[in-house]
Amino acid sequence: MLVVDQYFLSPDAAAAVKPQVKTFLIAGSMALLTALALFFIIARVRHFRDDGEAGARVWFYDQNANRLYPAPRDLIPPDGNNEARVRAMVIGFQGMRNEVSRLKIAYLEKFSPEFKALLQRAEAAHAAKSPFAEKIPSQSSAYYQDNTLVKRPGEDSWHTIGTVEARQIMAEWRQWRGPDGQAPIISVPSIQ
Repeated sequence: MLVVDQYFLSPDAAAAVKPQVKTFLIAGSMALLTALALFFIIARVRHFRDDGEAGARVWFYDQNANRLYPAPRDLIPPDGNNEARVRAMVIGFQGMRNEVSRLKIAYLEKFSPEFKALLQRAEAAHAAKSPFAEKIPSQSSAYYQDNTLVKRPGEDSWHTIGTVEARQIMAEWRQWRGPDGQAPIISVPSIQ
């Protein structure tokens, strides 16, 4: 029968074991904390390696229905085979909510059929995890400038973004002000 202050080990042996147990507990705790930290670091790196824009959305505009709708950021305009459904640069104003009725369309954007086809081939190769041999033009390239088109809502004519008219269309929203003089901000659809 054990009595209080009675040990299985002699007091001298117990005193010698205490530092060993303490060292073991400290080392075990450090190893566990290190393993947890490594687990979270690896999980974070994997998260950042994924497409950082997974789930990101942008505004598209159906010109036939006069309606804004959210679409995945990687959707290449025009939407599907419908030339009327194009990407929209949508502007809100600081301090105002992201309600569609308070937003204003600055301009509409689409790609030429040739450029859209190139981007779709690149997207298909990426999805298949296979190499894409064709060159993707940079935004500053003449090809990109000549095959990306913009216009104001309600206008009929599209302008390649390399033209003076297109640059004016893409910049004029920066001068807009809200009902109480609020500065404009680019609006993106809320993630539901």
